[in-house]
Amino acid sequence: MKEAAIICVDDERVVLNGLQSQLTRDFGSEYIIEMAESAEEALELIEDLREEGRDVPVIITDQMMPGMKGHELLIEVHQSSPQTFKILLTGQSDISAITEAVNSANLYRYIAKPWDGTDLILTVKEAIRSFYQDKQLEIQNKLLERHNRELEQLVEERTQELRIEKEKSEELLLNILPNETAQELIERGEATPRHYNQVTILFTDFQAFTKSASDITPQELVSTLNECFTAFDEIIGRHDLEKIKTIGDAYMCAGGIPTENTTNAVDAVAAAIEIRDWITHWNAARQLAGKDTWEARLGLHTGELIAGVIGKKKFAYDVWGDAVNLAARMETNSEAGKINISEATYQLVKDRFNCASRGKIEVKGKGLMEMYFVD
Repeated sequence: MKEAAIICVDDERVVLNGLQSQLTRDFGSEYIIEMAESAEEALELIEDLREEGRDVPVIITDQMMPGMKGHELLIEVHQSSPQTFKILLTGQSDISAITEAVNSANLYRYIAKPWDGTDLILTVKEAIRSFYQDKQLEIQNKLLERHNRELEQLVEERTQELRIEKEKSEELLLNILPNETAQELIERGEATPRHYNQVTILFTDFQAFTKSASDITPQELVSTLNECFTAFDEIIGRHDLEKIKTIGDAYMCAGGIPTENTTNAVDAVAAAIEIRDWITHWNAARQLAGKDTWEARLGLHTGELIAGVIGKKKFAYDVWGDAVNLAARMETNSEAGKINISEATYQLVKDRFNCASRGKIEVKGKGLMEMYFVD
């Protein structure tokens, strides 16, 4: 089988060189890293690769380019190669362009410039994994559809059994997605992405996790993470927050979606306090048992974003927008056992919680930002 290709598109050569260097280091032994300096060149490149019989699992494009813009390119790519995972890389937060890319190109991820190298590599790895998983699922689904047609022709009395299986599938969907979104997907066959003016995003991350993980067995690692994330799930459920996803040892949730409300900042901070306190008691018990402690950082930011369902065979509810990146920055700039919030969140919760100003702190790609610790 011929090597697959990862395509990067940007009208600035220095950006392309940076992308090529990062991607070649992590993927160069298995994938071809192709560069294009315009959307038109990228479309020709994709056509050539497809004629050669090569997969194109991922395309990464800048938004602001002469001629065809990044989101317009992704829409064109989606028409000819809908399986390709599309990543929009831009220095400007263009909500309308992101919305159009989500609606018309099944946008996988929006990453702001300057990008975080680790975040970019993890995103590409997950996209490649999902691409080939979807490809395998597509083959399996075609075989399953043919098998189902044959069964329906031969055994009409199985109608009742099939109806029960359908109900199980819908029940599973309700467990995966927010109830409102799942119902829309069941009734209409699709869920429309929505723009929200005020959502509070909460990130947690275990400090020095890599070292801790290397000292225990894989089984113990997974069991410990499951214990923590199960507790987090229960806590955020009590505070009306929606779990978005976990990435390794990171946990992400949000308040104010899919049903809008004005209390999401207070709800999220209250949940963060409960998570922090749970970790404190949990670590105390681990110390008594002679086990290593896992200290966590927490970060929150409130802002506007887009939320919706991605995927066709394997659904996932996700969020996009600069607010997500800022919430992640709040977490990385926090400290072990601390809850770090942005100015936007502080203004919404200052009358409910005691907060200590940290002053202005340098944030990568954003400059100086006011931050506060929740006491």
